Amino acid sequence: METIEYKGEVMKIALNYLVLKEADNNIVIIPNKTILESPLKNYSQTSKMRVVLEVGVSYDTDLEKVRQITTDLIKDRFGNERIKENAEFYFTEFGSSSINFMCRFWIYGESGLAKLKARSRLIIELKKAFEEEGIQIPFPIRTLEFKNQEVLEPTISI
Repeated sequence: METIEYKGEVMKIALNYLVLKEADNNIVIIPNKTILESPLKNYSQTSKMRVVLEVGVSYDTDLEKVRQITTDLIKDRFGNERIKENAEFYFTEFGSSSINFMCRFWIYGESGLAKLKARSRLIIELKKAFEEEGIQIPFPIRTLEFKNQEVLEPTISI
């Protein structure tokens, strides 16, 4: 369950509060009034979850190749006969150091942890696939330019 800034497993529902156990094992007690007045995500209501990953590739990359590698990898590693939707892939922007894209796909899972594990697995496997094909995931590059300026002696006035 997720509400306001808290996310975790519901441990107890009482008359006037709810007890939530977060992933870091912290226990949070939330007044029911707060929950009733705030948006609520209930991960246990459906077992189908969407995983979203945003990545950037260098400007000199064959973008069609990137699309093909990414969608093939998702279909091969995360494909599920019960899920009819295909992996979605969209280029989203020309970034400062990369051309960025977003991919989305569905998995079956009953907790935020399943989504996190799938996303982590995709990151590892996508990096390996890109390295095998010589595709770079660049890091931001900053160029600093210093002009030669004359150094002035400090003046002291009394």
